[in-house]
Amino acid sequence: MNITFIGSGNVAWHLSDILQKNNHNIVEIWSKSEKNAKLLAAKLNCSIISDLNVLKSTDLIIISVKDDFIIDVLNKIEDFNIPIVHTSGSVGIDIFQNRDNFGIFYPVQSFNKNIDVDFNEIPICIEANNSELEKTLLNLANSIFNSVHLLNSKQIEQLHIAAVFASNFTNHMMLISDKILNSNKMSFDLLKPLIKNTFEKVKNNHPKDVQTGPAIRKDYLIIEKHLKLLEESDDLKIIYSNISNHIINNNLNE
Repeated sequence: MNITFIGSGNVAWHLSDILQKNNHNIVEIWSKSEKNAKLLAAKLNCSIISDLNVLKSTDLIIISVKDDFIIDVLNKIEDFNIPIVHTSGSVGIDIFQNRDNFGIFYPVQSFNKNIDVDFNEIPICIEANNSELEKTLLNLANSIFNSVHLLNSKQIEQLHIAAVFASNFTNHMMLISDKILNSNKMSFDLLKPLIKNTFEKVKNNHPKDVQTGPAIRKDYLIIEKHLKLLEESDDLKIIYSNISNHIINNNLNE
């Protein structure tokens, strides 16, 4: 396919590259950041455009920008006939309003320009407003992904919330752990085997079957001791207490 990319951030950087490596043609890049656009265009050996109403011959527009900028981009594209998708997990399909061919092409992964990813292990979620575009997106997805799923906007938005808990919040918990260790002259490396083991366990087990720790054991003496050790940090006490109470009182583990 001939594809136009709108955006040059982390998702666009990886997705455009893997599409090109699988024989799709990235014909042009538009980005709010001229610097990032030049870097991505050089990588793909394609053109940079400054006007979204002067597009080359393209089969699909992929919008990969910050969620709150999608509507601004759409307002700049006056051609309503070109098939167009966005890559967000938190923006519904209704954002496209009166356009003719539109959908969602959401890879369930957190991307970083400096870290390689294996697209064979990434699920991709698709929604389209008509069967023809759905078939096109399925063919495109199957050319690079091994795990392709047809979902609706409500499901995709709930998936994105779950992803925030599983990935973003988990990473933030590790940042907190690093802060605690550093303040006590210890290295985060001490936790890496534990973290690795935690994620290895959920590969073949349900999270509820491998939950450990003082909260699931209802070991209130240890919980109280930990809270006292966190007395100098009210925000960490609140986080620790809320999560512990949620594990104790919620039926997620039943």
